[in-house]
Amino acid sequence: MNVTVRQLRAFVALAQLRGFTRAAARLHLTQSAVSLLVRQLESQLDIRLVERTTRSVELTDAGRALLPSAERMLGDLQHALEGMKELVAREKGRVVLAAPLLLSSAFLPKALAAFRARHPSITVLLNDSLPQQVLPNVRNRSADLGLGTFAEGEPDLDRVVLFRDLLVAVASNDHPAARKRRLAWADLAGTPLIFLTRDSVFRSLTETGFQAARMHVEPAIEVSYVGTALGLAQEGFGIAIVPGYARALVNSEKATWKPLTEPQVDREVSIVRLVHRPPTPAAAALADFLVEYARQQWIATSHSESGRRSRRASRSDARASGSRRPRRPST
Repeated sequence: MNVTVRQLRAFVALAQLRGFTRAAARLHLTQSAVSLLVRQLESQLDIRLVERTTRSVELTDAGRALLPSAERMLGDLQHALEGMKELVAREKGRVVLAAPLLLSSAFLPKALAAFRARHPSITVLLNDSLPQQVLPNVRNRSADLGLGTFAEGEPDLDRVVLFRDLLVAVASNDHPAARKRRLAWADLAGTPLIFLTRDSVFRSLTETGFQAARMHVEPAIEVSYVGTALGLAQEGFGIAIVPGYARALVNSEKATWKPLTEPQVDREVSIVRLVHRPPTPAAAALADFLVEYARQQWIATSHSESGRRSRRASRSDARASGSRRPRRPST
């Protein structure tokens, strides 16, 4: 038995529309072609499926029995083909991602490298810009997705939180703060501070931290970019207060970073898209990946930093008690 999809489609169209003319129009075939396909199906099954008259087409008992199964088979086939099309589109395509300069340089390079390894046929175009330009790029559709910190209650945006990020202090390795196990906001009193300018979300978060610690401080230096603040801190001009993911840009040979506590000040980093603009398969693949990647990386980083702090605390306790690590016997 060699039943074909074309034969089943011809039979289903004829059975649903009850006429060769209408079935032929649906299938973009001639009436004779539809009639031939149905006869071929009947021949393969060795049973009559339709009763043909000059005015109408009626199903036989066998035809009525076959119709639900034929419709289901064609529906399943169509669903499978659409799934394959979506899979192909998801593995091929182009996505424009808008993100602030700092996220573009500190978080996204490794994330996009990992995405490229998983989806090598998807091209990601990164539109690195000032934070206030991200949402306009999403809204005017020059970007498929936007990354950053955004106000809640934007009805035109679909927003998914990637991670929460703590503010940290960066100081040169010879700064007294670099030798502290923990760094509270109060520990920053009396030391030169490097702030971002007031048009930065990090400036308002920094001021929130000092206000919560009941401190009034003035910056020694104000700069527009986090990279500038890090460069100055590494050269000993003061302590820079920056988002935690900026630690990826810290030169460990020159500087160290410490999470700021008492209180902890954090913010959400989210990915957004327009609600009424369904994402392309490629854009959906990137959004899903960034959510997965960010959550895995932040869990791993949290565990790693916790372990490092525990090891540093153990070494500090050992030094305080005068203990020494036992020497390995010489061989």
